[in-house]
Amino acid sequence: MSAKLEKLVGTYHEEGPRGVARRLRDKSLELAFPHLGPKFIRFKYKPGTPLITDVLLADPELAAPVVAAPRSPGQPLTIAWVIPPVGPGGGGHTTISRVAKQLITDGHKVTFTIYDNSSRQLNSEAVTGLRDFYGLNVDMLELSELDTADAVVATSWETAYAVNKVGINPATGLAPHKFYFVQDFEPSFYGIGTEYVLAEQTYRFGFYGVTAGPWLTMRVNEYGMAAEPFQFGVDLDIYRLDPDNTPERKKQVIFYARPTTERRGFELGLMALTLFHEAHPEYEIITFGQDMSKFELPFPARNLGVITEHQLAELYQESVACLLLSLTNVSLLPLELLAAGCVPVMNDGENNRMVLGETPGILYSGVMPTSLARKLSEAVENPDIAGNALAISGAVQGRSWEAGLKQAARIIERRTTGQPPASEMEI
Repeated sequence: MSAKLEKLVGTYHEEGPRGVARRLRDKSLELAFPHLGPKFIRFKYKPGTPLITDVLLADPELAAPVVAAPRSPGQPLTIAWVIPPVGPGGGGHTTISRVAKQLITDGHKVTFTIYDNSSRQLNSEAVTGLRDFYGLNVDMLELSELDTADAVVATSWETAYAVNKVGINPATGLAPHKFYFVQDFEPSFYGIGTEYVLAEQTYRFGFYGVTAGPWLTMRVNEYGMAAEPFQFGVDLDIYRLDPDNTPERKKQVIFYARPTTERRGFELGLMALTLFHEAHPEYEIITFGQDMSKFELPFPARNLGVITEHQLAELYQESVACLLLSLTNVSLLPLELLAAGCVPVMNDGENNRMVLGETPGILYSGVMPTSLARKLSEAVENPDIAGNALAISGAVQGRSWEAGLKQAARIIERRTTGQPPASEMEI
């Protein structure tokens, strides 16, 4: 096998087919525009791509906001979600699909539009992905048809540029209400530079925010963006612990290893686990979340890669603790781990505590490897591991997704029909 082909195979194992497509695209752009250099390639700029076209049209300083007329309360709404390309195992797509299903249950018509910066995913591929990966059967809209909806929802900073340019529908004289479904503070995905600034500007577009937890509400409020949070939940049909049939906890800890996702603190986790392994060599370390077969780890570990929800539930039920780092908005995993009786060991910070609070069972830690390793040791040295598992599982039994999904759906419904926020309705 040639070195180049071997490198592509390695990319496939580490980043999946989209990673391979990105590498091939970047190489082709580098050959086509050699004078522009690697920074040009990193930003994936190519004249005429949708994102670049839409960025050039965006001018929050001069553009007058399009005022959307309230729709009739109690009537079915058409709600269009603008999302990145669909693939398996996406936490963001999972939460979007849950809220979409709630809106459908409430009698509304939900559609989707794919917005991609480089290679456009076909609508037929997106329909298949939404059905097979997320259990959604929905119609697709073209970008040019978004003005026919009552509400349009951006779901990432790139898609916000597409939603920003949607105006009044000439046939009806109505403009859609614009929402921003914010699941993380996306500027922090990048170093200070072009992408950071472009992501940051989307919070000034005047959309109404629907945020995953109150920490993100606070962050977008800093840009003058009005928003309401919905609470996190857990699928208790999948992640659970049966008190009458509790599987034995194995001498194993697990690590949510995502080296391609900077906010998951992969290197910090490796250093912490190196110290933990020295203190507790009798415990097996298992990695999951991404294929680690091409990585050389500083300790023995079993690599599970990307696995299904039901496989995850079984893994959580058998493991004593999970090292989980969330450096921006909190992950969906802590509540799932707790429901299965597995102790989350995670970095302390308002990004995590504002959402999860003092939920029993979470071991918050300082972010340094020594602190994380100590907390992992604390979890496995608990004299009553089985009893603690039952206790922490029981503490989250009231945290199903039902309440949070209804919150998110109500925000969209109220805002589109001109009703006041829930807090004002309660006063």
